[in-house]
Amino acid sequence: MKLWEFNKLEKLPNYFLFYGDEFYLDIWYKKVIESIKDTNIMKFYFDEFDLKKAKSHISQNSLFGDVNSLIVKTDKWDKFEELINDNYFYLFFYGDVKKVKTKPFNNNFVRFFKPDLRELIIQANQYMQTKNISIEVEHLKYLISKIDYRFLFNEIDKLALVDNVNNKIIDELVFNYNETSYDDVFDDLFLNKDYLSKLENLLFQGNDEIAILMSFTRYIRILYMFNLHIKNINSTNVSRDVLGYQIPKNLEEIRKKIAFNIKEKQFLEFFEILLNSELEMKSSKDKSAVLFKTFIAIKNSL
Repeated sequence: MKLWEFNKLEKLPNYFLFYGDEFYLDIWYKKVIESIKDTNIMKFYFDEFDLKKAKSHISQNSLFGDVNSLIVKTDKWDKFEELINDNYFYLFFYGDVKKVKTKPFNNNFVRFFKPDLRELIIQANQYMQTKNISIEVEHLKYLISKIDYRFLFNEIDKLALVDNVNNKIIDELVFNYNETSYDDVFDDLFLNKDYLSKLENLLFQGNDEIAILMSFTRYIRILYMFNLHIKNINSTNVSRDVLGYQIPKNLEEIRKKIAFNIKEKQFLEFFEILLNSELEMKSSKDKSAVLFKTFIAIKNSL
């Protein structure tokens, strides 16, 4: 189903597949939960998924005549076609989109792509209306430019406690949790500065290890795009061309220097390290240890 067709739906079918960008997946997960709150719901999250249990729940008749419903969040593809029946089944797939099999879902599926600035502003305004929050567009754009967009609603909730939100307030309240503060640590690693103390401070302040790891992956991906731009196009307007907006010139020069000095083989090593760390962190009880090990492994690969 095309996105425009999906957006015109007045009511979701009793089974549906959502996949693609996780920002939209999280939005629709909450909407679906609300829409089936009066049913007998069973939820599975990632490695908790058990096909046998799921199939048993979705196929059985409720003792009280209620409708059964099943919601699955996962990054691994399974025999989900066996769960499609007259009850409600909603699948939110966070894994590789190449592994998705839409055929069993007929036309009951939608793929979400990464939102652009306009779409993020629309989603932010819709969210703020439900929370009775007001942030002017110019300041909302500034907030979006500073953070990982997946955490947009969390940051809006933080700013909801303040009247007359402006860029200065955003710097004060969002600084310790935004991409820029993380990037400062990443810069120090590549510039042979003391990054460990800053990393320890981020964790002490309550920053989430997975959020830092995902930000690190994003940072490396941007360095790789900078590298390609410099070597294949030119070394001017790099951040504007790659990111869609201009970062401060001093930061751009630092990132350009870092990116230019990294070899393509090293980028591959970085992505392998980060991918393995993400998998390890999901099952580890000591996520901080995994995070420190990741930073040291990247450092040793330079």
